[in-house]
Amino acid sequence: MNNGHSVLEMAKQSFYDMKLTPLSEEAIGEGEALIAISRFALTANNVTYAKFGDAMAYWNFFPASAEHLGRVPVWGFGDVVASKVEAVVVGTRVYGFFPIATALKVQPIKINALGFRDGAPHRQAMAQAYNHYAVVTPKDGETEGRIALFKPLFTTGFLLDNWIFEEHVWGAKTIISSSASSKTALAMNACLKRSGGVKLVGLTAPQSIGFVEATGYYDEVVSYQAIDTLPVEASVFVDFAGDPKITRDLHTHLEDQLKASIIVGGAHWDATQGASSPLPGPKPQFFFAPTHLARLSLSLGGAELNREIETALVLFIQDSQAWLDIEETFGFAGAEQAWKRLLDHEVAAKTGIMIQL
Repeated sequence: MNNGHSVLEMAKQSFYDMKLTPLSEEAIGEGEALIAISRFALTANNVTYAKFGDAMAYWNFFPASAEHLGRVPVWGFGDVVASKVEAVVVGTRVYGFFPIATALKVQPIKINALGFRDGAPHRQAMAQAYNHYAVVTPKDGETEGRIALFKPLFTTGFLLDNWIFEEHVWGAKTIISSSASSKTALAMNACLKRSGGVKLVGLTAPQSIGFVEATGYYDEVVSYQAIDTLPVEASVFVDFAGDPKITRDLHTHLEDQLKASIIVGGAHWDATQGASSPLPGPKPQFFFAPTHLARLSLSLGGAELNREIETALVLFIQDSQAWLDIEETFGFAGAEQAWKRLLDHEVAAKTGIMIQL
């Protein structure tokens, strides 16, 4: 790898403890390419990757320099700056999964006009949706920023919408989302609102109620402290917060009227686990987006599914201009500071953070 490249690593047991590590100076070999990482998004979704780093192998995508350290994945853009793969041309701009680093060495396979997959052996056990690098046409910073901030989260929201209606909303008419201000929750509810036929309720912190209401995606917005005021009616809970107290409060309030409980994220990464006694109502089930992406790709065809997602994403990005401001910061120092703000819940819901290296 070219000299002068570095990566930001963090302690797996304390996400606040970070260090900058030089990357290997080893040159690329046959069948390899080097991507210079230019811009990426930092959101609560990345905190979820760290939180589930061991349980769901997110630490395995980009092995760190020591066992106790991890390299949290991010979504962003980069440019191929060196290549020993004939079909991967220097200067190609790509969008995909990266570490917080200035460069990433990849082994491109399954190459076509739309992109390629990283064939590095250590990545093959993980969901292939994370290993694909899409060739993109360079766009202005504002547009790229919104794509990096929203595309992976919107895809999850799109897939949730599809799955919920495939399951006929488990016989319910109300869908309740925790962490209603999170970008994934907003994406899902934007899709659900367009699909229609269900009541959408958002749970959020008191200080975020105004923002969540202003997006227009929810029929009702309720603070976490007012869960006991919700109507006891057939409902589905989609949990983007990962806070055991919120989950228990809702299960206890709705009991058998809760028809499904779906775990998506962990925005409240530092919440205590609380009591381990069984929850009233249905057992929570984890939603793993890459599994549903692969399933829909088989049924619809990958190209058609991508077209449907991109069409819906364009509409969502247009909507977001009314309620999301992009904050751009620079370098590893900016990335570290932004990461700690996310951990401390200091990033306003109306702010999307982009890092430029």
